[in-house]
Amino acid sequence: MEKKIKKLVLPCCIAFCIVYVFVAVYPLSKEIQFEPVWTVDATRVTKFDEDTDMDKLYENAIPFKMGQTAGYFTNDGQILNLVPFPYKATVAPANYAIFGMNAKNTPLYNPKGEKIGEIANSGFPFFDGNRRFLFLPGGSSFASLGETGEINWDYEYFAPITAFSSSLDGTVAGFADGVIVSFTPDGQVDQRFTPGGSEFPVILGVGISDSGNYIASVSGQNEQRFIIAKKIDGHTSVIFHKFLETPVNGQVLVKFSKNENFVYFGCKEKLGVVDCKSLRSAEIPVSGSIISIKESDSDGTIFVLSKKDGTYSVSVIEPFAVFAGTFSFNAESAFIGVKGNSLFVGRDSKISRIDIHHR
Repeated sequence: MEKKIKKLVLPCCIAFCIVYVFVAVYPLSKEIQFEPVWTVDATRVTKFDEDTDMDKLYENAIPFKMGQTAGYFTNDGQILNLVPFPYKATVAPANYAIFGMNAKNTPLYNPKGEKIGEIANSGFPFFDGNRRFLFLPGGSSFASLGETGEINWDYEYFAPITAFSSSLDGTVAGFADGVIVSFTPDGQVDQRFTPGGSEFPVILGVGISDSGNYIASVSGQNEQRFIIAKKIDGHTSVIFHKFLETPVNGQVLVKFSKNENFVYFGCKEKLGVVDCKSLRSAEIPVSGSIISIKESDSDGTIFVLSKKDGTYSVSVIEPFAVFAGTFSFNAESAFIGVKGNSLFVGRDSKISRIDIHHR
């Protein structure tokens, strides 16, 4: 018996070595790597030669708002325009606006600082990408604005707006009474429903996908609920819901990925993620409250800016819910932006570019 076992040892070892060789040469999954490219002083406008094509630079300018300063910079770190503001400002790739507590006749500027229109009505402007809105006095109504500040359409309600979001093909508002209303780009009411499931039904966060077919929200107190609703044959159906273990106090971000495969939402010290196709869900720990969620233009990587006390953190999430890393810094104010495979991080008076590679 012992001789038979000894005879089997050598063939087994040889077989193991052969299998190991084939397994070992299988390529490993690529890891995300950060490459610092530049850091610039965000308080000084770059000086340009007289023959510089400024129009071309402004075409691809990246907007930012940090502390009490808004402005635009280029991919290679040139500061094109700086606009200090005493109270509030909203900034987007195509234009910006500065306004006070009693906002009325608010000028509308292009990135160069040239006035291109005026928002004659009273209210607080809000720009989301190249979509412009005005929250009207009273807090329960809003308007969609044209390129020069004129009102395209508006919507009046009786309960205060507590959550708001827009996408390429839709706009959605959530109200204090627990109602969610979505709109087509021309202002037609597309969906209207109440998530329910809570003693106090207030909508704390809402998001809409680029096609307008999906809506997600965080709502309620006692209990707090996250849902995904989908437009099916002209009707709204809730396809996913869960009660949050630890409720949040205040507004939260809800954001769909560009391909509509995933939706991300703020939880207490966590980022919630749901796969809209398989309806799998996960929660990823983050430090503090989530301020901003940005998606890479190239591979769907998600960057999350959060804040706890005086410390900001940037967390990197790869699909579906893979935590790829984080870094933190102390600052009075901060922002993140994404263009191509580059992450831009602003902190107080500095802006840095970090390129993202998968190797």
